[in-house]
Amino acid sequence: MKRKIAVLANGWNHLSISHALKGIRSVTDKLDIDVFLFLSFAAFAQSHARNLGEDAIFDLTDYTEFDGVIIFSGMLNSQETPEHIAKKLVSKKVPGVSVGIPLPGLDFVGIDNFKGMYEMVDHLVKEHHIKNPVFLAGAKEHPDSNERIDATREALAANNIELKDDRIFYTNWEYLTAMEGAIAYAKSDNPPDAFICANDHNAIATCIGLSQLGYSVPKDFIVTGFDKIAHAETFFPSITTVYQDYEKIGYIAAWQLMEKVEGISHSSQVIVSSSFVKNESCGCKKSEEAESVRHTFCINAYVKEMEGLINQSSSAELIGHVFSGSDYESFRNNLFEYYKTRNNFKGRDFYYIVDDNARKNFKSSSFPIKKTWSNKMSCLVAVQNDKASYPGDFSRSQLIPNYKKGKAPEVYTFTSMHYDDNLFGYVVLTDSIDLIQDRTLNHYMIQMNYNLEQHRKNCRFDEMNKALRNISNTDQLTGLNNRFGMEGNAVPVLEKANASKKKCAIMFADINRMKYINDNFGHLHGDLAIRTVASTLLKEMPEGWVGIRYGGDEFISVGECKNEKTVIDFIERLNSSLKKEVEAMQLAYPLTISCGYILSDPNSSLKLDDYINQADSIMYVHKQKTYEDEKEKNQSVTTNIKSLEDLPRMK
Repeated sequence: MKRKIAVLANGWNHLSISHALKGIRSVTDKLDIDVFLFLSFAAFAQSHARNLGEDAIFDLTDYTEFDGVIIFSGMLNSQETPEHIAKKLVSKKVPGVSVGIPLPGLDFVGIDNFKGMYEMVDHLVKEHHIKNPVFLAGAKEHPDSNERIDATREALAANNIELKDDRIFYTNWEYLTAMEGAIAYAKSDNPPDAFICANDHNAIATCIGLSQLGYSVPKDFIVTGFDKIAHAETFFPSITTVYQDYEKIGYIAAWQLMEKVEGISHSSQVIVSSSFVKNESCGCKKSEEAESVRHTFCINAYVKEMEGLINQSSSAELIGHVFSGSDYESFRNNLFEYYKTRNNFKGRDFYYIVDDNARKNFKSSSFPIKKTWSNKMSCLVAVQNDKASYPGDFSRSQLIPNYKKGKAPEVYTFTSMHYDDNLFGYVVLTDSIDLIQDRTLNHYMIQMNYNLEQHRKNCRFDEMNKALRNISNTDQLTGLNNRFGMEGNAVPVLEKANASKKKCAIMFADINRMKYINDNFGHLHGDLAIRTVASTLLKEMPEGWVGIRYGGDEFISVGECKNEKTVIDFIERLNSSLKKEVEAMQLAYPLTISCGYILSDPNSSLKLDDYINQADSIMYVHKQKTYEDEKEKNQSVTTNIKSLEDLPRMK
């Protein structure tokens, strides 16, 4: 039986989650377990609707299909999201571990934000003699940020320094907000001597903002961070920070989950300590000590820049190739053709999956796009071993079409395709830890989501243009083509028939005694007569033929025709059906038609108008015969005149 666990995390914490996955894999690989990583890119700086679309990936699956679940609750964008998932797991008795925030019913792996932060702030006071710091916090309600504030307050209080509320600035973890806050404090009447930041990104933003003002760190201001991201070591100055060992955290969470799955007695709560790391930004580490790390970083940065340029070219090619059309079929075909010969994720399995609701919306904007997943999915492309296939439709419960455990355990990463909270589908990738770590996957999803929405709009515009063209080509009284519609729809039928050496029938019909109906019963009855003939024509016309209202009471039908019998049968059905319709309506006046037809010659240079004129002439003879020989209403018209040669000479 396949064994698999689900891991839920936020991709903006790209370094933490990539390190945690290494720790998780050190357990799951040994136990031959597949990992299904559900990754959201929700962020405080984004709109609520966009974050809903990102977090929808957590509602994609039924977690009872997994042996257990690890939630990186401290990473997720809101506390409500992990609480909602935890309730599901508990109600369905699915073993679960929460990393970061305690959740009722789940085991817990906590990260001691407090210890490392307290030690660092205590160090700043005792070794660097700070007296007036500012704290650049994360989000106001975020537990990690608040724990770091509490540790700072206590460390300062232990040294008889008070951290007042007006010296705390909330950045919502945003780079520019942190920079603007640091600049404002530095220019104030009471500038701080240190900026203690809730994470390394805010610390780096602070250093850059102070540099723009002409200040130097740590000479003019001390700056510290938290997390020990890669840039904290390579930035100048390198950032004094607090280290959380996420690889160890992932390892512990995975073992804790598997012990719970196996029913082995274990501690339901584990706390992993953080540690204080001295660097240049507080004045502890000399530049010479940090240079070797920066040298390596510079080399790798150049390599990444070159790879980035190559990826940009590949991305531009993807956009130009896949999104060049304006309908669902062209998008589907273009996508498959692109991945048949190219692969943005070479060496990895890749699945591009569209939700059935989104597919219907792409085909017709009248079908509303949904904010919840449907039970039916369509995999437009599956790339396995660098070979593309089209698996087509499958059930959402499968998650991946034709999933079966491979020879070696895998990590499958799931990310949501959406625009705001409108869901398009999802992408699945194998072996994507490095793509998460360097943000390649995030950039790909941002680009894909934006272009999918633009393509959806293009489909909508194309649909609207077709509707407008249809309005301009359609006779409003009858719904048949008008003269414009004849040019756009009937002429191509004749041209296609000529090209394939096939005949076309051109049938001309005219209402008998139309003037009598208008003069004696009024134009409303005249319109009724026209609509009745038009609806009968549409009902009896062979499939693929084009119906046209040519003039006031004149009608044309054009279509491919193997022989005369087809058109003769059509005219007979038309007359018979019209007779029944008139009898059912109990009209107070006769309503009949006269018809004439001509068969086209594929080798002739005659145009549609030429054939129409000939069919009109034949019809006119029938009308004259009707007036002279047939006095009773509803008398069917014979069709024994088949060509101009059969016409009597006209005086």
